Amino acid sequence: MSHLDLMPARSGAISRTLDADLLIRSALFVTVFLIAWISLHPFQSLADPPPAVAEGGDTANQIGYSALFIVLAAWTCFHEPRRLLLLFRPVLILTLLWSAVSVAASWEPSLAARRLAFALIFLSISAMVLLLPRNLRHFRDLMATVAIIVLVACYLGVVFAPQLAIHQPTDFLEPEHAGSWRGVFPHKNEAGATMVLLIFIGLFVARARRALLGAAIVVLATIFLLFTQSKNAIGMLPLVFLTSAVVGRSRSPVISVLLVVAVVAALNLFSVGTVLFEPIRKLVGSIMPDATFTGRTEIWELALQYIARRPLTGYGFSAFWGTPQVVYGIGENASWVNTASDAHNAYVNLALGIGLPGLALVIMWVVVLPIVDHSRWSRQRRERAPPLSTLFLRVCLYGAFASCFESAIFTPLGEVWFLYVTSAFGLCYLSRTAVIE
Repeated sequence: MSHLDLMPARSGAISRTLDADLLIRSALFVTVFLIAWISLHPFQSLADPPPAVAEGGDTANQIGYSALFIVLAAWTCFHEPRRLLLLFRPVLILTLLWSAVSVAASWEPSLAARRLAFALIFLSISAMVLLLPRNLRHFRDLMATVAIIVLVACYLGVVFAPQLAIHQPTDFLEPEHAGSWRGVFPHKNEAGATMVLLIFIGLFVARARRALLGAAIVVLATIFLLFTQSKNAIGMLPLVFLTSAVVGRSRSPVISVLLVVAVVAALNLFSVGTVLFEPIRKLVGSIMPDATFTGRTEIWELALQYIARRPLTGYGFSAFWGTPQVVYGIGENASWVNTASDAHNAYVNLALGIGLPGLALVIMWVVVLPIVDHSRWSRQRRERAPPLSTLFLRVCLYGAFASCFESAIFTPLGEVWFLYVTSAFGLCYLSRTAVIE
């Protein structure tokens, strides 16, 4: 990452300008990450019924992210905006175009159009935030700052406001999660996923010559992760480490891509595949105490039925769950599953929203190409993958794997999705610039 905005140090008469420039870059970077991770609604009470989803969406989030986009766009206009062109690759353009087609074919076109517009703002912020750090050291210090702030906020919540930072028996939904830590997040699974990302960041900080600080981040995030009792996050962590180690040492990008795609396919086969294939269902049932994946199989069964009806365009970008057509059911399919907020599988969600062609494009963009970019970047450094590219690789792998059980791709406000797409952009940027970490 030695040129995600790497300017040589200047001296003398313009030192004050540099200090102001550094402050602006740092403040923008930290603000973006804290809003993306802590959100504008931290420490939500779960004791009351969840508020109904407003037709126009969350006003605070719309204003907040729109303001961030405007500020970052203004800053970027004066700091080599042509660098963003490196991130515009054909598969991304095709993905967005196909998403627009799904909007036109949607049964809720206005809803799909609004959500696609918000997704474009989100993607733009994820791309522009990469231009803020001056160099690898600056990026390291900024990520460490964000990680410490998030961890401190989470632990302070557990100590001083446990009713807002720990799941309670009085939670209106899912009181069975009582005792699981969630910190500033609305659910233990979101907290667990973020702690996994913080572990990756801590390891990056440690390798980038801040060993004690990095180790502290890893330890604090690991402890919090265990107390979230998030099985998905805890289970994916060793799988990501193992896969990233193999990919980092592989001399063949083809083998690396095949490995990652095989892992994603296997995870989907032994999850969503239990709905389609009886032998798989029996095998999983013989191994796991809960072969329904806490009720997910019923959701997947309904989702697959609808995918089969509109496999090409889907039902519109992020315009399936929560729509009247689904909530109130269609004929004999009406059940509690119709009120689900998502499919708990990003790939199923994508197929529902933008169809199978759109799903294939997204997989190429955020699953396959990041592996190719990492291989291209590290091809001449076979002894050990550099810290930054390793961080980006691990985040992309976790996002791809976790998406088999959670909706971690194109989520309107997703902690994992924000760093996932930022890491995909980062690997793309690194692979297209002749820079050295």
